[in-house]
Amino acid sequence: MQYTLLKFLTRLLSRLPWPALRRTAGFAAFCFWHLAPSRRREAIEAVRNHLKVPDEEAGRIARQSFRENFLSFLEILHTGRFYTEQSVRVVHHPEIKEALRREKAPIVIVTAHLGSWELMPGLAADIVPQRRGMVVVRSRRSRILNRVMAELRGARGMEAVDHRRASEIIVPGLREGGAVAFLADHNASRKEAVFLPFLEDTAAVNMGPASMALRTKAAVYPVFLLRDGEGGHILHFLPPLHTENLEGSIRERIRTVAAFYTDAVAGMVRMYPEQWLWMHRRWKTRPLSG
Repeated sequence: MQYTLLKFLTRLLSRLPWPALRRTAGFAAFCFWHLAPSRRREAIEAVRNHLKVPDEEAGRIARQSFRENFLSFLEILHTGRFYTEQSVRVVHHPEIKEALRREKAPIVIVTAHLGSWELMPGLAADIVPQRRGMVVVRSRRSRILNRVMAELRGARGMEAVDHRRASEIIVPGLREGGAVAFLADHNASRKEAVFLPFLEDTAAVNMGPASMALRTKAAVYPVFLLRDGEGGHILHFLPPLHTENLEGSIRERIRTVAAFYTDAVAGMVRMYPEQWLWMHRRWKTRPLSG
């Protein structure tokens, strides 16, 4: 019953045209900004400390990020119809996009909670055609919600994989020549993390994507879908890292790969700070002192 109701609601909301979706996100962000003062203060402080900007500018960026992020949360409803109603107006580094299509190695795509990340699964058929496409997602407490979100993310053929089962599914899939997408900017627990510089601080970086890329000799491609401010999108492709060419111990190589995608995320956040998830407690896990 709950599943049926939730599916009905998602179908109803998915019929909202893009302007209505943006207005809905703006209203939700306005309410959250005013009704959650602790998260508002945390976001402003995070912007100020990690971008080194004045208080007024930090407040502006944080408030805009709330609007952008709530739109990102709602965009999952449009994942399956992305190409029918929206277009990517600009592609940065199209030669890298073509190199990705011709890539012989398994592919690990790393992205972030930046811009229209929930629409990325809708690009799978275009970015990695003729490959088994997988996306690693963090599960919610509600099994019904997880099921509905997995169906939405898989609307164009992408397979949603629970992060707790990632290794047992992703590694065989990559070894068969598949492609997997990770959000590489989550805070990570100490046992999952390697500590690396990130936006003027030290962050716990999930080493799972790095480990799986190394185990399968995958090529790691940073890809980001950003809004252009005019109703369209800019698709950024950054040069890849081919893990089969790396040298050193396994710990050294994991650190190299993790630093590669962490630096890619940091660079894009600096370019589009208003579109990143500043309300996320990114620096929660701290390195042990000494």
